[in-house]
Amino acid sequence: MVDFIYNGHIVKYILAVLLFCCSLTKLSAQEIKIYTWEGFLSDDVVAAFTKKTGHSIKQYFYDSEIERDALLMNGQAAKYDLVIINSETTKNYGQLNLLQPLSSLAIANTHYNGKRWRDACGQYGIPYAKGTMGIAHRRSVSKTEISSWHDLLTPPEEHIGTTMIFKNDIDTIAIALLAQGLQPFTGNQQELKSAYKLLQAQSQYLMAYGYPLTYVFEHKQSSTLTLAAVYSGDLENIKKSTGQNDWEYIVPKEGTLFFVDCFAAPSGHMVKEASKAFLAFINEPQVAYQNASDSWFSTTNEAALALASEQYKNDNELFPDAETLQRSYPYQSISTDDRIIRNRIISILSIAK
Repeated sequence: MVDFIYNGHIVKYILAVLLFCCSLTKLSAQEIKIYTWEGFLSDDVVAAFTKKTGHSIKQYFYDSEIERDALLMNGQAAKYDLVIINSETTKNYGQLNLLQPLSSLAIANTHYNGKRWRDACGQYGIPYAKGTMGIAHRRSVSKTEISSWHDLLTPPEEHIGTTMIFKNDIDTIAIALLAQGLQPFTGNQQELKSAYKLLQAQSQYLMAYGYPLTYVFEHKQSSTLTLAAVYSGDLENIKKSTGQNDWEYIVPKEGTLFFVDCFAAPSGHMVKEASKAFLAFINEPQVAYQNASDSWFSTTNEAALALASEQYKNDNELFPDAETLQRSYPYQSISTDDRIIRNRIISILSIAK
């Protein structure tokens, strides 16, 4: 007790240092703004990251790639720190100096992603997720077998008025092209015109254009959706939000698109230390698995798969068989002229609806 009083000035000094360090930690904590699809990041993982680092995460959601790409093209994306973008767009926008190179930042744990996925995202992106595009439908409603893109474009009577399709210049038009046995990234104007006619005819049957997850997150158990274009992994979130467990995912017989999604950093400001810490954190194998399992998507982190449950690894929606992969097209670049035509098609459809 005497020593404590005698050395009181030392104790006060130590307390002052500790208080200063705590204050410094609070000052250095940063907010990370992420622009992404809704339901694509585990709430528990976000909370664990904040608890570990002090950094906070604020998510902003888009439900259309057209909406996201417009922000990237006009420079407004600089207000975000990280954006989820498909691999082909990541490469293209990186070459246009709209994104910052991430591969040179030596971010920890990103090597756990498979080489194929790292190559897909290139120097401007960090791999995050992969999967296919398909059709989801409620088995209790469907009286007709759902097996073709035509079943979405001309839905059976029981699905009329309760069907949704993306509003997307690549994926939406690819669906109409695949239905006809055409190459989904064609630049042939006659083929694009035929796709437009199919989509135009479909509009009378739709409940709405948009991303189904955005709709079900808003309407939850009052959702009347019964048929929709979706991405692999969406089904679990649809079931959780609506309480409807009779949803089924199918990859149509005509084939589909195969995507790789990447984290990218928009140009306009330096990549925050907090952003680097977040990318390192979600690529820790245990965290990567928890994140993918909670959000139910197919992770690109190979080390995470060694920790995964059999239920996760054996899910055919997340991990399609060889036959499905054989009829899945990886995303490809299209010319500026082709993109303008596709944008015009989607704009006309949206106005009409």
